[in-house]
Amino acid sequence: MTKRTFSRLALAAATSMLFISPAMAETLRLGTVVSAPHPWIDAAEAFKAEVAEATDGRIDVQIFPGGQLGNDQTMVDEIRIGTTDMIIGGVMNISPYTPEFEIFSLNYLFEDMDKFRAATSPDSPVFDYFANAMQESGVGLKLLSLTGGGTRNLSTNTGPVTQPSDLQGIKMRVTGSRLDADMWQSVGALTTSLPWTEIYTGLQTGVVGAFESTISGYYSSRLYEVAPYHAKTEHQVMMSHISISENRFNRFSEEDQAIILNAAQNAGEFGTEKGVEYDAEFIQEFEELGVTVTEVDKQAFIDAVVPLHDEFAEERGLTELLDTIRNL
Repeated sequence: MTKRTFSRLALAAATSMLFISPAMAETLRLGTVVSAPHPWIDAAEAFKAEVAEATDGRIDVQIFPGGQLGNDQTMVDEIRIGTTDMIIGGVMNISPYTPEFEIFSLNYLFEDMDKFRAATSPDSPVFDYFANAMQESGVGLKLLSLTGGGTRNLSTNTGPVTQPSDLQGIKMRVTGSRLDADMWQSVGALTTSLPWTEIYTGLQTGVVGAFESTISGYYSSRLYEVAPYHAKTEHQVMMSHISISENRFNRFSEEDQAIILNAAQNAGEFGTEKGVEYDAEFIQEFEELGVTVTEVDKQAFIDAVVPLHDEFAEERGLTELLDTIRNL
């Protein structure tokens, strides 16, 4: 074989490998209902980058934002049957399967961001509790990380809100969590459950006149176009989860499982900090977007809902968990 012929064969082989490599890479399909800019998107991209680097591209994370794979409930169903692999979303939409997550519907559960960070830390007893609860629920998902999504405020198209009585009789969108509905019914709202992807049209058509969300969710989904009143209730820090199909995770080697878990935990911490960053950035832009931002009588909102905390915990057998969160 001549040297020239060998060189041609080597070049052909190398070229073939370039075409084969993408097909050989294992793919993880990760879905989320939000669009950029949003801390869930930043967390997804950080996760993708770390996994790619740590595996030399052997695992390719494909991100599907904006509800391309359906709403949260649909994505959970798809993960269970194996057509989707991962999700970054709010924990309330997994609560039908793991009802313990409903505790995060308690408004004013965390005193400040430091308490939230302590709860979502990978070595937190709160994280361990929910990782076990998800596994024992049989939903078929493995909790990789708890993360934030920014501060949750109230938005309406019915007029400004400054105190609980302003919500009396207002039709308000809530998640599928029963406790979420109870929280807002306690201040007089008429609640109805809608998927996140239907809020915009729900506001347009009058199905609802109010909803609560993260600041970044309100901004990135352009909900200010149909709900131009934004009240700084600051009632929650968005508790979110990064989860993977249990079956899919178990098919990876122990080495790759460790990479995926570590990358998700780093992404979770990154997403929490991006939420804080976006909150400060976006709310400064609301006036230019025609949004009326109001301060509220926060203590009045707290007084209306905090008595429900112990009642809920006792009813669900979660008093010990509530005490753990309070004592972080």
